[in-house]
Amino acid sequence: MLGISLVTLHNHKKKGILKPSHKIGRKPLYLLEDVLEQITLSNSKNFCYDR
Repeated sequence: MLGISLVTLHNHKKKGILKPSHKIGRKPLYLLEDVLEQITLSNSKNFCYDR
């Protein structure tokens, strides 16, 4: 849906960057707002100025 792989979500969960809001069995569920916020934060950190 957002173009984020399950591996990336798992890595972010392990690093504590993104935490699941709920779990159904062993499947973590994330809020869309949390994922979008993390995407915008990571995009702003990767932005560099060329001068």
